[in-house]
Amino acid sequence: MAGYLRLTILALGAVALSACESLPLVGGDFSSREAEHFAAGSRLAYDLRPADARALDAAFVAAMDTGTAQSWRGARAAGAVTPAEWSLANLKSDPAARLPAARANMDLTPVLETDLGLYVLTRNANVRLGPGTDHGVAERLPSGAGVAIVGRTVRDKWMLVAHEGVVRGFVSETLMIKAPGTELELAGGPRRRAVLCREFVQRLAFGAEKDEWRGAACKDRNGDWRLAAEPAPKEDEAALLLD
Repeated sequence: MAGYLRLTILALGAVALSACESLPLVGGDFSSREAEHFAAGSRLAYDLRPADARALDAAFVAAMDTGTAQSWRGARAAGAVTPAEWSLANLKSDPAARLPAARANMDLTPVLETDLGLYVLTRNANVRLGPGTDHGVAERLPSGAGVAIVGRTVRDKWMLVAHEGVVRGFVSETLMIKAPGTELELAGGPRRRAVLCREFVQRLAFGAEKDEWRGAACKDRNGDWRLAAEPAPKEDEAALLLD
């Protein structure tokens, strides 16, 4: 029965810069009896047949891409996937720790220095979808607004900022100063690339057996969904981001 689920832990090289900073993910081929699948967090995962796994796969991807709950029914099992809001991973000292919320359309390819602490905007600032004036403006934040810096580009010194519980986008470092009376958490800290994720709740029924569990999935370097191997609970939002 164990042959129905083979979990392969992936070191996501394009996402992290070293093995110790990698975000562990699972997932892969759904075409055979040895297939991995998105029920890996369930005690019933080993009971699913390939046809069930393929039905789950289609519903899971649709739910995570659209943000809307999806139901599915396979040959012998059925279930539902309910996704949560977008979040980011690979930016904290624990790479699997996810920030509470984030925009989904930001450019996350730059390498970032992480854990940079709290700042205050010195002028009205454009928040851009990527680190540079060639990227679109997502919104404007007013002078005096407090922001939590979750990353800074290594080359151009653009800050990836969070405000009121959401990672909003990039602001030039020239438009902010360190918040008075605060210390940087880790100035010039570990260098990583952010990973776009969603948490989810799944329900699964196999005969008379039922299960419900929570997990998280993230986009790999090809833009495909992979389960976080050991989903970490969200850290206290107040400790991460400014209210």
